[in-house]
Amino acid sequence: MRRLHGDRGSVMILSLGLLVVCVLAIGVVVDASTVFLARRSLQAQADSAALAGAQAIDVEAYYQRGAASGIRLEPTRVRTAVERYVRRSAGDVRLRAVALADDVVIVRLHGVVRPPFSGWLTPSGSYDLEVEAGATLSYRPAT
Repeated sequence: MRRLHGDRGSVMILSLGLLVVCVLAIGVVVDASTVFLARRSLQAQADSAALAGAQAIDVEAYYQRGAASGIRLEPTRVRTAVERYVRRSAGDVRLRAVALADDVVIVRLHGVVRPPFSGWLTPSGSYDLEVEAGATLSYRPAT
C-alpha cells in the first residue's frame, strides 16, 4: 500500500514527457525551416527567370538604335529565355506560366518540398509550392 501513494518514479515520467515535447518542437522547427527555405529559393529562381526574360531584347536592334522606346520585348524571345533559365535551375522546378504585359514579364513557378518530419502526414510525403515574380524592361532613351 505504501508504494501506491509514493512519488517514486514520477520524475522519470515527467522527464519522458519533456523529451517527447522537445522532440516534437524540434520536428516542427525543422519542418517549418525546410518549407520556408524551399519557398525562398523558389522565389529567388522565379525572380531570376523573370529578369532573364526582361533582358531578352533584340541585341542587334539595341546596338543599332540605342535605348530607344522602339525596343520592345518579343513574347517568343522572352519565353525562350525564361525556359532556358528554368532548365538550368537546380531542383524540382516547373514553369507554370510566362506572361508579357507591356514591358513587364511575369513568371509563375511550381516546386515541391519534402519536409523530413511532417512528410508522413500527406499521402505523397511532400507539399506543393507556387510562386510568382515579375520584372520590367527598363531602359534610358537616348537624349
